[in-house]
Amino acid sequence: MIDLKGIKKIYSNGDIQVAALNGVDLHVGANEFVAIMGPSGSGKSSMMNILGCLDTPTEGEYYLDGTDVAKASGDELSVIRNRKIGFVFQGFNLLPRTTALENVELPMLYAGVGGKERRTRAIAALESVGLGGRIHHRPKELSGGQQQRVAIARALVTAPSIILADEPTGNLDSRSSEEVMAIFQHLHASGNTIIIVTHEPDIAEFTERIVRFRDGHIEKDEMVESPRKAQAQVLEEGVAK
Repeated sequence: MIDLKGIKKIYSNGDIQVAALNGVDLHVGANEFVAIMGPSGSGKSSMMNILGCLDTPTEGEYYLDGTDVAKASGDELSVIRNRKIGFVFQGFNLLPRTTALENVELPMLYAGVGGKERRTRAIAALESVGLGGRIHHRPKELSGGQQQRVAIARALVTAPSIILADEPTGNLDSRSSEEVMAIFQHLHASGNTIIIVTHEPDIAEFTERIVRFRDGHIEKDEMVESPRKAQAQVLEEGVAK
């Protein structure tokens, strides 16, 4: 699924060069559930940007489904992002004046999917995260946890190879955080490959593998012996129970 070999990312500011990543090797197989952790400045955000094809490495190889995307052009990266990667962000990134359904339809609109199919797939994605009864609600009419579930549905709707989540519980209370992690665990059990960046150890414990970065290197890569099981007690349609 994902193979990174000798990945370096160097940022230049005049005569000063800063190595955010310094020769990182990483493999993530299909249907893995991985947390990326590390202190500020450790390289985890640079790694997420490269994994999501939002940035390219200064050196090294990045194979996604067998394609070396490190050498892809900007247009090629855009196509890869749209077809293979679903994003979930800390700030939800929903359009405030559009409904949950319209927000979830948006990636398919860019991909040229017809209106009837867009609606069918968007409703199915919202139902899969327990929001079948909220499809016509706008973001301001939804709780923070519900808005994040809309964002997850939007990430799912194009059937991506991987889902990348950047601090997906950072703006949520503990109960909503558990709901969101319950959905991720349900999606993982259904066959999705999921990578999350988090600074919260208790959130990382819901995953099956934790990769810890420090000073641009992988400091530790370990399996979680007994992942925590999230309890989604208020999901309207019982998803992930």
